[in-house]
Amino acid sequence: MATNFTTSNAISQREDLANWISNISRDMTPFMSSIGKSKATATTHEWTTDTLQAPSTQAAAEASDYAVSTSPVMTRLTNITQIFTKGINVSGTLEAVDKAGRKSEFKYQSEKRGKEMQRDIEKTLVGSQVKTASASASGNIQSGARLMGAYKSYTQTACVNAGAGTLTKATGDGTDVPTWTTGAAAAITLADINEVLRLTNGSTTAAPSIVMMSTTQKVAFSTLINAGTGTNVRRNIDERGKLRQSIDLYESDFGDVEVKHNYIMGASEILIYDPSFLAMASLRPTHFRDINEAGDALRSYMVQELTFEAKNPEGNGIIVNATV
Repeated sequence: MATNFTTSNAISQREDLANWISNISRDMTPFMSSIGKSKATATTHEWTTDTLQAPSTQAAAEASDYAVSTSPVMTRLTNITQIFTKGINVSGTLEAVDKAGRKSEFKYQSEKRGKEMQRDIEKTLVGSQVKTASASASGNIQSGARLMGAYKSYTQTACVNAGAGTLTKATGDGTDVPTWTTGAAAAITLADINEVLRLTNGSTTAAPSIVMMSTTQKVAFSTLINAGTGTNVRRNIDERGKLRQSIDLYESDFGDVEVKHNYIMGASEILIYDPSFLAMASLRPTHFRDINEAGDALRSYMVQELTFEAKNPEGNGIIVNATV
């Protein structure tokens, strides 16, 4: 009987594997990318802040005696450097064989780990972490990981509770974060944002220009504005009939603020800040530590050490206990 040759028994048929790799995971770091860069020279990074005396009415009599004027003294703030790492291990065979979408597996994995590390830092910055120094053992050898204080731990006056419950604001020195007694969360309103801006502009020279929120909060905010109830909103339809739904810029009583979404941060807090007052202070930039090959494998250790610098916590705003 004659053999009927089809693709199912054609052993010389080549596999159809595309020579590219699809990776649609977001690798942006909205918060970290919006703030500045600084330099740390020790594991404890320090900076000073100062304030002016509250304004008052006064008058001096002619030829009156000299008196020393009282004024707030400078305060010193600190944060702790944190070490971020990623390990890479690629077999010699995998590095040598012909691969789809990349020539060097080691280089590809290095680039991938670098993006992952930046996302780890971003998640730390918008989380609830407080600064924690590593414990010291005998012989001054430190044990345990150092943790830097994140943005929430460097907020102070400009804090608003969107929901119910008694709000306890953070100290602003990296040791705690805002908390509230048990109470139902609530959706943010323009009044919440305006109150944070009022608290900031009422006592500092900071000019918050960014309102950062989660993806779900960004959608909820656009819906809030476009609902039109008490917001005096006009929808913009261009000559091509394109309807603009997204709200990217809010003109408040205290200036324009850009509304940005952050796909990494949680939905229960909204950050309102002046990026010029924030920075990442680097002690050791991203680099590779030399590691000997383990048998027939290529190894590398990616390391970065840095900390968060909040020049004056009174200029950092936050809305807590929010829902969508």
